[in-house]
Amino acid sequence: MGGRRSLDDVADDLGSLSLGGSVDAGGGKPAAEEEDEAVRLSKLGRKKDFKYMERVRGRLINVLEGLELHTGVFSAAEQRRIVNCIYDFQERGRKGQLRERTYSEPRKWMRGKGRVTMQFGCCYNYAMDKDGNPPGIIRDEEVDPIPPLLKQMIKRMVAWRVLSPTCVPNSCIVNIYDKDDCIPPHIDHHDFLRPFCTVSFLSECNIVFGTELKIIGPGDFSGCASIPLPLGSVLILSGNGADVAKHCVPAVPARR
Repeated sequence: MGGRRSLDDVADDLGSLSLGGSVDAGGGKPAAEEEDEAVRLSKLGRKKDFKYMERVRGRLINVLEGLELHTGVFSAAEQRRIVNCIYDFQERGRKGQLRERTYSEPRKWMRGKGRVTMQFGCCYNYAMDKDGNPPGIIRDEEVDPIPPLLKQMIKRMVAWRVLSPTCVPNSCIVNIYDKDDCIPPHIDHHDFLRPFCTVSFLSECNIVFGTELKIIGPGDFSGCASIPLPLGSVLILSGNGADVAKHCVPAVPARR
């Protein structure tokens, strides 16, 4: 997820949304739900001390500075609801019911190639297209807006201080990986403002970081640091972790 919106816009859009789906007569959450949320928030894992020193332009720096891993953000029940929502959009995409640039499902012609992508909020061009548009966000290309349930996810992340209320996503790219799908080494385009984040569902995998990532074979990469991404976790990328170190997702062991 990436992008930036004002706090007023966020409040207008997210004020009445709830992942739990229940509200009391006054429009707020029931007391029991608020208590449960407080307990979950107290148990949230937050790791912000990632460190690996590499020499970059003659200087020794921590290339993982700016990474944060927040665990336990989404419960098992919330994960199921979110995944079912994504599968519903996938089915609609296959039927041609989404805007043309929202849904992409390439042919799986080799190991590591073929992950499904859905773009909400903005259209990102991964490579020079047939119209001569360079890589980056295409301003005049329309895709579907961020679905309400994904807005609820954003509200949760802001409320729990996983995301800053001053830098809230206004776009989202959903990747559906089958076994052996991957994302090759890259640094995200600066059309996506920092920080941005990735949320993990269905199965755990590793994300690999380093200034020099080696391609060992189709879908196989190695680097200086490998970080496991637990189910329901949110990884924040900023600073050197977003702009100095490349990152990749090697071929995943199971659908996610």
